[in-house]
Amino acid sequence: MLRQILHDLEWGITFAIVTIILYLVIALIYIPPVIADITETDMAPGQKYCRSEQVLTDETGHKWEVMFFTQVNSPQVASLNLRLSGLSSSVYIQSQAPLIIDAEADQSNNIGDSSGLALQPLHYEVSDIFQAESPLPSIGQYDLKDIFSQLPTSDLVLKIPLENGQSTRLQVPQAVVEEWQSVASRNSDQSPKIPSSIELFC
Repeated sequence: MLRQILHDLEWGITFAIVTIILYLVIALIYIPPVIADITETDMAPGQKYCRSEQVLTDETGHKWEVMFFTQVNSPQVASLNLRLSGLSSSVYIQSQAPLIIDAEADQSNNIGDSSGLALQPLHYEVSDIFQAESPLPSIGQYDLKDIFSQLPTSDLVLKIPLENGQSTRLQVPQAVVEEWQSVASRNSDQSPKIPSSIELFC
């Protein structure tokens, strides 16, 4: 009798472990994009950065950490940075090739004319600021300041250049683009700035 109980208990534990493993595998395969809250960080005295971070999956199943950030207390917009970090050790960004950003034209901006012709897709190319030396071969960083105001509030497609002339497509949902816009809107602090000599004593 005791042997039968132990046998049944062993099977029950085995079934539970297998069920948990299957659940984790399914969760990893179908994990949705991770949308993080916007955060602000003090990087140095007088320098505060606002950022949005997500983990998105490209068309081949590789995951990317996508960070959009800017300095929020600068009197002028110095940069609007998009950093892409491949979370797979086999993904290497070709820093000499540009990042391509594609989007559908935003009809709300009255792009095109009233003749009923189809609006042309938007296409942008942005250079990697790490062309000389990247912190890691899986990291690329791009300044979107010159084109950001032209991007529509809709899904974007990033065509990420990889080694050996290959590329991969990463879709950025509209919710993420809206989060980037919120970050960009915080890039100017109009309040009077404390002189750096005073900040050192605070």
